[in-house]
Amino acid sequence: MRSHLVCLGCRHAFKKASPQPVPCPSCGEPMIDAGEQLAVPPRRDVDGWRALAVVLEAGLRFRPTCGCMPDGPGYRPRTLREVRERQEVAARTGRPLAEVLADPDPWSDERRD
Repeated sequence: MRSHLVCLGCRHAFKKASPQPVPCPSCGEPMIDAGEQLAVPPRRDVDGWRALAVVLEAGLRFRPTCGCMPDGPGYRPRTLREVRERQEVAARTGRPLAEVLADPDPWSDERRD
């Protein structure tokens, strides 16, 4: 299966089936295997790329949760606002950032009080 390879510095992405690291054609840095189901932000969407960088640096990828069906990777923030809100929740609650970033409603436990 072909996966999206991204270079966060160049905001460059393409799909390729490669088990080995691939250098960015623009800068030569190793590209990140982001997964098969990434919706790549437009190159001019700087905030979208910053949000993507936080998600990828937290270790999340865009792979289906079930290998037999393309049911999606689950929730991933797409804007800097969503990322910042989740970073605040992670800092306040002590939950791991990757867990909070993948949670569509990270405030659900807090709102029950």
